[in-house]
Amino acid sequence: MPASTLPTELVQIAFTVPDLEAACREWAERVGAGPFLIRQHMQVNATHDGEPAIYDHSAAFGQWGPLMLELVELHECSPAPLNDAFRHSAPNAVNHYAYFVEDLAASSAALQEQGFPLMMELVSSSGMQVHFLDGRSTIGGLIEIYEGSEHIRAHYAKVAELARDWDGSDPVRYM
Repeated sequence: MPASTLPTELVQIAFTVPDLEAACREWAERVGAGPFLIRQHMQVNATHDGEPAIYDHSAAFGQWGPLMLELVELHECSPAPLNDAFRHSAPNAVNHYAYFVEDLAASSAALQEQGFPLMMELVSSSGMQVHFLDGRSTIGGLIEIYEGSEHIRAHYAKVAELARDWDGSDPVRYM
């Protein structure tokens, strides 16, 4: 049996939603995910094929069992191939799977060699480098990879801590 081509530390599943706050309430009510921390119009420096790209989105981060759940509302995404990739899923369908990796460049190169094209590189407002690769034909969504820095692991721990002993009230919170 061949070894997995995907990284092994799956840490998040993300879904595209048409209305972020309504989706947070629905996920909390229907499956017990949450509570959700919302960041509106997240600032990123993005490129597609080495050219500047626009990736304007708002995101909500909540806990869903052992994984972080991200709900993504896209506002603007271009150029067209990038827009098609990020809007590939119907509302409430998987947008991407996120993985921690030890070495972003090496992991990205290995995935590209195995047939997962690089769709977007971005740098978050905190300086975190992220790569999105196209895994739609294999796993039904994009692949998001980034190094599990102390900063990002603290964010994941904060979301998980909020969920511990959460009683289901106040599912929507703003960062």
